[in-house]
Amino acid sequence: MTEKKYNWEFLSLTRFLLAFIVLSGHLKVYTDIGLLNWYTKFGSFEAIFGFLLISGFSIGKSIQKNKKSYFLRRAERIYPVYIASIILLLITIPPNFSGSFIIVLLINLVFMNQVLIGTSLVGPAWSLALEVWLYAFAPLLLKASYKLLIYLIATSFICYCGYTLGRTLFHWPYYSGTKFGINLILLSFIWIAGFGLATHQSQIKLFSKVIASIFILHILLTVTIQLLFRLKHHKFHEFIATDVVIYVFASLCLLGVFYIVVLNHRLPALSINTKKLFHLLGNISYPLYLIHCSVFDFLKKLNILNVPLMIIISLAASYIIYYIFDFYSRRRAIS
Repeated sequence: MTEKKYNWEFLSLTRFLLAFIVLSGHLKVYTDIGLLNWYTKFGSFEAIFGFLLISGFSIGKSIQKNKKSYFLRRAERIYPVYIASIILLLITIPPNFSGSFIIVLLINLVFMNQVLIGTSLVGPAWSLALEVWLYAFAPLLLKASYKLLIYLIATSFICYCGYTLGRTLFHWPYYSGTKFGINLILLSFIWIAGFGLATHQSQIKLFSKVIASIFILHILLTVTIQLLFRLKHHKFHEFIATDVVIYVFASLCLLGVFYIVVLNHRLPALSINTKKLFHLLGNISYPLYLIHCSVFDFLKKLNILNVPLMIIISLAASYIIYYIFDFYSRRRAIS
């Protein structure tokens, strides 16, 4: 799997499709989304897994390509759109600019949300904060041996499994509501796995097996927890009738991400126009992920709850933010 043969346009399309899973899951909080409910079954959390894997892989390739301007490129890519999403939030839902709010705003601007506080100002940005901290550690991870990366992956995944059990038994908060930076420990395994896949060419098979194992064990863990819950409440029939379908879809989501990232060399070549379209969808997926809740809140205030219209407006707003603020992505060449 060499840089020359890698089909990045498929990763771009995948990022958009994953962002749309998250969008769809949030949209059904506002209104009845009809047949789009089936799309939400692919799983918002599995979509986050996909984001983190693609992010780790992309960063691994990027930092190897040019170490000197690495942090500048990351800042140019992340900050303009992120700040735009905060501005949009403040416009659509005007806050009370108290001293405590200003502190929360500053905390979010330096990505210390989920460290000093348990929530993010822009709700979906909880995972972005995790990614930013992983970006910061990337130069150190680049120097690490593949064995050390495997150790870090295993340690993080074990912690994730333990925390997942704790969420069930002790009602610990979901990852978007954690503090003290524990998400870095709990969820970094899949990002590091993608990073290792990109940076250790001689160990591609090993990291491919690690990623596959993570996906399989994640599904087995969640299925087991849900099955035991259903059995405890004597509702095994609901597990068969409802839960099985959800886990089939979640498995398909992870299988698709695995194929696109790990088996990318098997994908067909595309025309330049198709590549441009896929890259465009990938580029607007970042603002789409950050702003869709703000757009939905604003449309709800206007009593606009038509699903197609809400989606179209979200896509249009995402494109506008991409076009105005994401100058980093717009200047990249497509080949």
